[in-house]
Amino acid sequence: MRKSHKKKLPIGIKIIIGILIVVFVSGIGVYAFVQSQLSKINKAEATEAIDPSEEYFEEDENAEESALAELDPAEIQWAINSEVMADKDVVNILLIGQDRREGESRARSDSMILATINKKKNTIQLTSFMRDLYVQIPGYSDNRINAAYAFGGMELLNATIETNFGISIDGNIEVDFAGFKTCIDKISGIDLELNAEEVTYLNTNNSWSLTEGMNHLNGEQALAYSRIRYIGNSDYERTERQRKVLMTAFSKMKSEDLGTILNLIDEAFPLLTTDITHGELLGYAVNVVSMGVEEIESYRIPVDGTYQAAVIRKMQVLVPDLEANRQFLKETLYLE
Repeated sequence: MRKSHKKKLPIGIKIIIGILIVVFVSGIGVYAFVQSQLSKINKAEATEAIDPSEEYFEEDENAEESALAELDPAEIQWAINSEVMADKDVVNILLIGQDRREGESRARSDSMILATINKKKNTIQLTSFMRDLYVQIPGYSDNRINAAYAFGGMELLNATIETNFGISIDGNIEVDFAGFKTCIDKISGIDLELNAEEVTYLNTNNSWSLTEGMNHLNGEQALAYSRIRYIGNSDYERTERQRKVLMTAFSKMKSEDLGTILNLIDEAFPLLTTDITHGELLGYAVNVVSMGVEEIESYRIPVDGTYQAAVIRKMQVLVPDLEANRQFLKETLYLE
């Protein structure tokens, strides 16, 4: 009876198989590591919206002394437009700065910045929605836009932006003040140029020794800078400062070593909350890296000349021309 002989594989094939096994095992390891890091981010839970009977209006103490025209809410006529802009190559992620105090679960959104990744144009754009925008809030009375988050969380804020500005939101990332400071500190601070008025305000309120010109700011100082509202052109400049901080941090991150980035991820991810899946987050990160964006574009809503400053329900607000602002967003974020 003949013995059966196993056919030996050529050495070249053995090497190729060995390499494939190593790559496969390494890939599993990398995937597991990435998933473990992403799992540190808090997942947003379904929000229980407040009953409309419990809605409230954040009145301004000096509203009655203001020189602004006082308008009756019934006088506001909104432009009706059901079109919602969407494009598979345009991703809109809303960055929400949470103005939460100790003991609170959810407060008004202190900052709302739309980060748009346009894969066709290879651009990243940051668009601030000013907190004093007077808008329609689905299911509630017209109010400041930042009330939407307090009343119904991410879901209601997204619906409010979609209703008023025709922008579809693909996901949200929320961070509170503590998380913001930690993120800046983990990249060893950022360099920003301050004007004389900003320096005086920051030093007076915090006993710092900042100087006019370029300064290196730590997390606490960067947060204080981002929240300046009572000098310069009020919230117009405040939203510009917030975008400037984000753009500076993004630019610095690109030059950081792997160890610093991993340390930032380890410390900062637990301070974030999102409704975006792990797979989507990873995909967006790959998009941003592969695009090789050098500069981030910066915008603000409402656009100059497209709103009326007024007092409504004892609130100093900005009543936007919705049609004009929708058109601006369409041309800026979507059209090539």
